[in-house]
Amino acid sequence: MDEVGVGLFNRDMIRSIKDRWHNGGIGVIYVSFGSGNTSAEPALQHWESGERGLFWRQRLETDCFYLFGWLQKGEPVARLTALAEERLRRMLRLSSQEAETASGEDVLAHARIGMAVAYPPITGRSTETVIYRMLLEAMEQSGEMPGHGTMHSDLPKDQEAQAMTANGRNGTYPAMPWGKSVRIGELAVPFPIFPARAKVSEVAQLFDANAKAQGAVIVDQGRPIGILMKEKLHQMLAGQFGLPLYWNKPVVRIMNDQPLIVDEQLPVEQVSQLAMAREFSQLYDVVLITKEGRMAGAASIRSILECMTAMRTEAARGANPLTGLPGNEGIRLELRRKIAEGRPFAVIYADLDYFKWYNDFFGFALGDDLIRYLAAVLRAELERHGSEADFVGHIGGDDFIAVTGTERAETLCRALIERFDGGIKAFYGGVEVKTVEDRHGNRIEQEGVTLSLSLMLWDGEVPLTPEYISKRSAVLKKQAKAVKGSAYVMDHITGTQLGEGRQ
Repeated sequence: MDEVGVGLFNRDMIRSIKDRWHNGGIGVIYVSFGSGNTSAEPALQHWESGERGLFWRQRLETDCFYLFGWLQKGEPVARLTALAEERLRRMLRLSSQEAETASGEDVLAHARIGMAVAYPPITGRSTETVIYRMLLEAMEQSGEMPGHGTMHSDLPKDQEAQAMTANGRNGTYPAMPWGKSVRIGELAVPFPIFPARAKVSEVAQLFDANAKAQGAVIVDQGRPIGILMKEKLHQMLAGQFGLPLYWNKPVVRIMNDQPLIVDEQLPVEQVSQLAMAREFSQLYDVVLITKEGRMAGAASIRSILECMTAMRTEAARGANPLTGLPGNEGIRLELRRKIAEGRPFAVIYADLDYFKWYNDFFGFALGDDLIRYLAAVLRAELERHGSEADFVGHIGGDDFIAVTGTERAETLCRALIERFDGGIKAFYGGVEVKTVEDRHGNRIEQEGVTLSLSLMLWDGEVPLTPEYISKRSAVLKKQAKAVKGSAYVMDHITGTQLGEGRQ
């Protein structure tokens, strides 16, 4: 394991990820243990030593992140990471049994484990942002282990109480309807403020008097111009000449004069992306929030993560449990929203051919893996060819829907077919497939499962309903399934006459 890199959001890690994820993505396993839990350490080290796909690891106190990459041609990284997670859980269960026998300590009662997968970002989206989202998703998925509780804010108790009162939800962040964002201003809490003329000694004395204070904001006429975090100040003063050099100097001399300052109306998700795009040294600095340019409060990274977790948890109530994608209610809401906007958009329905044969031949567990693979393909190609406004939903079974822009829809369909066909053979476990069975039990010469796509382009003018989209997609899907191999069929919704289909 000596060759495995360490460190999060540094150049070597970013380079390592870029070298690997074009071969099929990157997986992460997040592990968190309660403080003082020493029984899990040997099991964790033993697990690390046996994972061939592991190429990067990072530990932050009780939190651990493990990055996995492609091992052999055609092996889905999602499956590779899922199997690694399963081995870890098994090893921890054995460790837990031994620990309980010896000392009564339950390792699993304090463990949280989650996993996620990421793919190369589209143009304009930073690698750091995609990685951050992957880590966040893994942390959100870590509630499956016994003993999982909610994350706690690292704010001082008085500020935390004020934040809870302001949000009006008895300590939980606002859970919003599907597709609606929480504004960062809802997370603003009071933060120590000093004028630009204040001395370093005054700020240091505040930190000494208030152990829970994270930092201080420097303002000029009510407008934030800098920030000084407690940890940075202590590092500077701890040097050989720290006290004589800085103690009586104006705080503006050593403050961070480029803090992240955002308006209260900015969505929390966008703020989180901006926060994680900062230099590593500033990664965990609080975010300053303004109202009409004047200081309104601050939000910690932990509070932002908790808010996003709450929003996604609310959304997950209507999500498909197998893939985590929005289910039928979320799909209907999205289609109605897009129609109400009155701008052209494209709808892609995705369906697997001969999926029943695959389930019968390889088993339901691998069938579930195949459905998750299709979900990952849809997400990955929308990342590459779509935009932030795109949408993916899981209708049920092997049926999916994607909503995207009309100008890139055909490119997306071709990319979906190429990626799906390029990875499907890995799900046959080395079996050479020459024939399959259709739903009537007839043998057909066909090299396994294929992908059928129905693509509808709406001009934004003719009246449209989600029900019509569903009916028309059924017709197009039948046409696509009549084509041998993976294919897409396209139609234009422009008035009473629909356009010609295309393969």
